[in-house]
Amino acid sequence: MARAKAGAKVTARAKQPAASGSGASRSELIVATKRAALAANTARLGVLTRLIRRRLAAVVESFYDVGEALREIADRKLYAATGHTSFGAWVEGTKLMSSAQAEKLLAIVRNVPREAALSAGQERAYALVLLAAATPAPDSAAELLADGVVDGQPAAKASVRAIKAAATAARKKAPTTPAAKAKAKADAAVERGLRALLRAAGLTPKVLRAGPAEVRVVLGRAAVERAIAAR
Repeated sequence: MARAKAGAKVTARAKQPAASGSGASRSELIVATKRAALAANTARLGVLTRLIRRRLAAVVESFYDVGEALREIADRKLYAATGHTSFGAWVEGTKLMSSAQAEKLLAIVRNVPREAALSAGQERAYALVLLAAATPAPDSAAELLADGVVDGQPAAKASVRAIKAAATAARKKAPTTPAAKAKAKADAAVERGLRALLRAAGLTPKVLRAGPAEVRVVLGRAAVERAIAAR
């Protein structure tokens, strides 16, 4: 009986290396998986970096493609594949462009659809992103491009200087109290609704401003006459 028990112990001990080997296999699998993921991210980063370099040297319209490539790198944190701790550090390290330029392109692709951005141009599209952020209205750069008015002109045709000036003015007079913010939001909703009604009639107001008791609208006479004749 004693010998049988001793044999049982020997058998149990003989099985231990197999269990240890299984653990080693799992560790090797984890390491291999991480290595494969790193290789895939490094390869994808290389593809996108080369795309950016090509597009930067190509026509102006390629800015949106560059922005989309940058967005993928930023959102998926592909920059970590080369040891960079942040998107900004990667941009500076690769010397593709300045961090400010990269952030500008990211802002455009995050806020303006491709066709609208290409039609407006890089600088105008970005200026409208800044204007949308500066105004209390719950609008977006895409909405401003569709039916916004800046300095009496459709936002899609307004000069970049005028749009930036409007953004600066909006930041200076931005409401600070809860009551003022609520009023600004209500006024903006009225202006948006009325602008949509006018747009349906084929009219773009030169001035549209909601006040406490009335809404001021200024329309070009020629545009009104055309709208009446089209009825």
